[in-house]
Amino acid sequence: MKIICSLLLITSLLQNCMLQAQRQWAVSDSTTYALDGDITLIASRKQLYRSVSGVPTLLRDFTDANDPDQFIRDVDAWSSTEFHVVVGSRYIGGNTTLYHSTDGGSTWAADERFFDATEDVSLNQMAIFGDTAYLFNGYYTSEVLRSFDHVATWERWFQSLIAHYYGIIPCGSSAYIYGMVGDAFAPSMWQVPDTLWNATDTFFWSGCHNGGTPGCYYSLNNAYAFVVHHFDSIATALCSMSTGQSDLPSKERLIAWPNPTHDLIHLQGMPVLADPRITDITGRPFPVVREGEALRISQLPAGAYLLHALTPQGSQTIRFTKL
Repeated sequence: MKIICSLLLITSLLQNCMLQAQRQWAVSDSTTYALDGDITLIASRKQLYRSVSGVPTLLRDFTDANDPDQFIRDVDAWSSTEFHVVVGSRYIGGNTTLYHSTDGGSTWAADERFFDATEDVSLNQMAIFGDTAYLFNGYYTSEVLRSFDHVATWERWFQSLIAHYYGIIPCGSSAYIYGMVGDAFAPSMWQVPDTLWNATDTFFWSGCHNGGTPGCYYSLNNAYAFVVHHFDSIATALCSMSTGQSDLPSKERLIAWPNPTHDLIHLQGMPVLADPRITDITGRPFPVVREGEALRISQLPAGAYLLHALTPQGSQTIRFTKL
């Protein structure tokens, strides 16, 4: 169970927020993880606390006197009493340990059940969605492990060169996987192809590492906080469009036509729009030219775009294609 809140991008500081990726040394201290009711986990750099009704109690100090660069990289909770904590070096590619508690943090054990699925251990993060758990492991030669039996056993799902995988964002029956910047690759995100879901211990080459690959999404800013927020926003918008989901009643949804189009895109609901924005799928903004209840897009290069609209009833994102 991983509950996700909004990312607060204030300089490079991330505080009091559940992340979909590894916590950063001296960046995401004081990260909170809401559990059941008024029970909250709080992770500082090296200590994990459990707060009940606002009163924190230290569960464990993960300080390693022999390695001062060890810190809490990630925290995941199955329930209000069962947690996994990834502790590792502040340096990418360093050794890590996966800790497990089933009694609310009273006792802990190093969980090594995933060792059978990999040769090396340098965990970037763990992700839990329903009954499926994922481990993102390795740098440069990166791999994703998964478990379907509450981490009793693991399998290597896939691995690939020139990648530094960090997170997975579910979308209906599919998902998006993203990675961070490395020595020879840029931050990128791609949708899991249907053929990969049934694969086991395979080599998958996304081809996203060089930039400009169709089907890949990129971040123009390599800052950790920006990358996580950027990919989460894109995945949320794409998922909303692919599944037809919206946070608004159907009578209040924005309708755009024709799509695709050459010059004008007409919008039903335009009079109530406040500050519509147009970006490409990487998040790069473009000027908005309004003409009554339509937007002129003839000045845009041909390609796929996202229209982000904020109305009094809520936010909406529509994908359209400029011919």
